[in-house]
This record gives sequence, structure tokens and C-alpha cells, in this order.
Amino acid sequence: MKEKLLLLAMLMPLTLLNGCNNKVSYDPNNFLETGDKIVKDKITLRFFAPLHSLHTKEGYNAMKLFKKMEEITNIHIEWEYGSTQKYDEKRAGQWTSKNQVDAFFLWNSTEEVNKYGKNQTIYDLTDYIYQYAPNYTSILNSNSEYKKIATMDDGRMYSTLSINDVPRDQTFKQYINKEWLDNLNLKMPTNVDELYNVLKAFKNDDPNGNGIPDEIPLSSASLNQTRNFLMSAFGYVSTGFEVNDENKIIYVPETNNYKAYLEYTSKLFKEGLLDNNTFNMDERDLSAKGELVGCFDNSAAYLVVGEDNDEKYDAISPLTSSINNKQMWLGFNTVSPSAIIVPKTSPYVKEIVRWIDFLYSEKGIELQSFGEEGVDFTYDDESKTSFTFNVPEGKNIEEFRGTITPGVGLGVVTYWKKDFVLKDNNKFTKRINKVVEDAKYMDYLKIPVPELIYTSNEQSRVAIIETDLDIYMQVFEEKVISGKLELTDDEWNNHLANLKKLKIDELSKIKNDAYERYLKR
Repeated sequence: MKEKLLLLAMLMPLTLLNGCNNKVSYDPNNFLETGDKIVKDKITLRFFAPLHSLHTKEGYNAMKLFKKMEEITNIHIEWEYGSTQKYDEKRAGQWTSKNQVDAFFLWNSTEEVNKYGKNQTIYDLTDYIYQYAPNYTSILNSNSEYKKIATMDDGRMYSTLSINDVPRDQTFKQYINKEWLDNLNLKMPTNVDELYNVLKAFKNDDPNGNGIPDEIPLSSASLNQTRNFLMSAFGYVSTGFEVNDENKIIYVPETNNYKAYLEYTSKLFKEGLLDNNTFNMDERDLSAKGELVGCFDNSAAYLVVGEDNDEKYDAISPLTSSINNKQMWLGFNTVSPSAIIVPKTSPYVKEIVRWIDFLYSEKGIELQSFGEEGVDFTYDDESKTSFTFNVPEGKNIEEFRGTITPGVGLGVVTYWKKDFVLKDNNKFTKRINKVVEDAKYMDYLKIPVPELIYTSNEQSRVAIIETDLDIYMQVFEEKVISGKLELTDDEWNNHLANLKKLKIDELSKIKNDAYERYLKR
């Protein structure tokens, strides 16, 4: 009897393990190194991923992308989700779960990738990528910057990249009413003085011809990226940290360029050329003002002024000023090592690397963008220079895409590729492409700071210092621009002293140290 109890006790841990985790039954002979199928016999893996309200209610497995991937790869994914509203909380719980998932798909932060890579909680994927991911390897080899971003400070890769090289998505757009300019016989402004004169004419000279002084020359939701539009005229594309001409990271609000930006923007506010409700508005408030606004920032004009008025608005090229004769424009970090990471508790690392590699293939890029050729989108000619997205009648474009791919609402899946995406013949996206090209934004694009990787101690200090700094700067900027605080020499010096108290020197050093490591990668 005692022997039976002892045997039962010895078997219980294995029984429990089999009950909560199918990884003990891993069969290495089931793996296929090449070909469309990744495994001989179908397997089920568990992935954790974000879920957006625009996605189909049934989740990822109801999406065309993953239905087709299962057919092709012979791998079924059982999904665990974190809603975008409570994502971090739900994700954190996954790391302490006894039944941990096989992979974290999308929204993997660089800080987390670096942290879990260094403490060996997740797989080093470097060798697996070069052996089992030919599509992804080809993309890495095509761009040295991609490889630099994908590689952590220890020279290893623990994740794969999410890449967006579509020009219209790499920056914001600043729109101006071209019809108003024509009505007033004005030219497109090229510097801040000309912009001031244009905005003044918009306010005083009845550009819409209705005889009512209801025009709003310049507006923005909480100044949003209109601040970047104006700041770039004074020599920097951001109002935060930025790499300067000496290849050092500096804090722009410490510079006289930022002071000049504040003085100019405050002047616009004081004279009613900048919407005096700016700091109390959100995007819905801006859209409610619609075509009464002469100039604004947004990803597309029609989102503010409506589809019927979209063509009245053109994008403004970068401006210059008396202290800066160099045109420049804000660029976004649209490449990040965020696509997938694999915890060491999963034995399926080779299978997962081959699975993710499919998404970097031509077929995978099409499926994650607009679905299946001949079904969800159709090429317009034999040369495949453009295609039509076959949205069912009565369906919203993005809601329909949400039945195909998780890219809707979440940003890029693995690769939003310009060579394919720009073939979409949708009239509104084609127009956005055109205004970006006409304004020559890509010619003047500057990313303020590349993707930096911090040590654990650095990350802790950055989080603490930036929290206090961001709160201070938000209040200071609004007070100065709205005229609640006059920017005298004494107030400017007081501002600089406040930045010192908020540990700006320590933060700048941390960022420059991380930047030095970035340059060496």
C-alpha cells in the first residue's frame, strides 16, 4: 500500500503538468525545416495578443489572415487576449501564469524585449532567424538600420521587427485651405512670417466669402503636432529630446530655438490667429469645427473637414524662419522589435520562428494588409500596378479590414510595405499619398531620437524623471502660449533652473549613453 501511495505521489506532478501544459508532449520529429507546412501533424500553440474594439468579436481565429495561415502552416493558434484598455495588466499576469503561453504576439516593448532577453526569460532568436526565417533574414540584410534596431546591446536578437515604410504613415500632415489662399490671391507660405500674414488674412478678409467673421485661421486638438510644424521652422522637429547637428542628444526646451517658438506661437494665440480653445479641445472638437478651420494637423484632411471638402486642402511644406533656413519635418519611429517573443518555457521556438517568417513573405504581407488576392482585393490590370479593395456594400473600410487582420487599430502586424500598400486605388488614401509627395515631407524627414535601449537602472531613472518633466513642460508651454505667463528674460532663466531641478542633466546623460551604444551596434 505504501509503495502504491509513493508511486502515486511521484506521478502526480507529471499528471498535473500534462493537465495544464501540452509542452511535455513535444515531438521534435514533427517539425519540417522547409516547405509551406511547418509540422507534419497539426499542433496547437497558445499566443497572447492585444485585441481592439475594431476587430471581429470572434477574435483572431475568425480573421482571414489566421484562417489561411492555419491552412498553409498546419499550426492552429489558441489565442489569449488583452484588450487595448487593460492590456498591460492582463499581459503582466501572463508572465506569472503556471500555464504560460508559447509566444507574445505584437506590442512587445523594446524595454521588455531587452529585459527578458538579458535575464534569459525569452529565447535568443538570432540563430533561429538565420536558419529558419529566410524571408525575414532577407529584409534584415536589405537595410542596415533594420538590423541595428532589431539587435539589442549584447549583439543578439530576441524578437522580430514590425516595419512600416509607407511614406504617408511616417509623419503627420499639416493642412491648409488652398481654396482660401486662391480666394485671397495668396501664395502657399514658405516661412513663419508668410504664415503669419496668411493667418491674419484668413481672420480678417472673409476667405470663405460668406460675409461672416467665423473663420478659424489655425486650430489643433491640444496643439498636437501643430507644435512640431511650428517648432521645425525654428530649427528642431520636436519639443522633447533630439539629436543635434553635433550628433548629441539635447533637450530642445533648453534652447533659444524653443524660446523663439514659444514667442511666435504666443503671438498667434494673442491675436486670435491660433484657436484660443486649442488647449481645451480633442479630435472630436476639431472635427466639429470642420471647414471653418483654415489650417490644422491631422493624418487626413477629410477626417476634419469631411469627404466633400477634402480636395480643398493641401499640405504645407516645411517652413523656415530668421533663425533657421533649413527645412525639416518630424519623422516617426515606424520600425520596432515588437512583433513576437518566445518564452523559454515553450519548446516550439523553431516552429514559431517559421510561423512568423511567413508574415514577412509576399503572400503574408498581402494577407495581413488587405487579405486574399482575387477575394478581398483584386488587381486592376495584368501588370498589377493597382488593386481594388473589395469592401462589401454598406461596410466601413476599417471595420471590414478588422475581419481580415489585427492590423486595424493596432498599427503594423509585421510589415506594412509601401511596394504593395501604395497600389491601393482608394481615392482618399491616394490623395494622402499625393499631398505627402507634393509637400516633399520625405525629403526633409528627421526622426528626433532613434529607438534607444536602456539598462534596467537607466530605465527606472528615465521613467521617474520623464514623468515629472512631462507634467512640468505641459503646464509651462500652455501657460506661455496662452499668455498666462509672460516669457520675460527672468521667467526664461527660471524655466532653465526648473529643468535643472527636474534632473534634466542626468536624463540627458542617460540618453546620450544609450545613443552611444546605439551607434556602436
